Amino acid sequence: MTLSPEIIAAARALGESLRQHPLVQAYHEAVACFEADHEAVDLERRLYALYTDLIRRQEEGETLSRAEVQFFNDLKQRVYQHPSIQAREAALSALKPHLASIANELTLRLGVDYTAVVLAAGDE
Repeated sequence: MTLSPEIIAAARALGESLRQHPLVQAYHEAVACFEADHEAVDLERRLYALYTDLIRRQEEGETLSRAEVQFFNDLKQRVYQHPSIQAREAALSALKPHLASIANELTLRLGVDYTAVVLAAGDE
């Protein structure tokens, strides 16, 4: 699909506008702080690795022990209570409504469901 120069210019302008928005900047700052916090990164990595392992084992028919489930829940609680992770998630929660309003505006201006088009393009 070839895009017209006008559409490319409009997309670049939108991208620059988004980059300059305080909510986007706050989110990027929160992500950078999270990524610089080795403890937070390690906690989250461990949680997702454990989650993946537990799901795989359950799908294979294994019954998990109470101790394993409790360990997972304790780790999940530590992850969700970590200040760097909380800050990142708070910044993302604040940003989502702004991005949704932009998607709605694009839908109105384009005359097509922008979110559906983006989701469909991601499936290709």
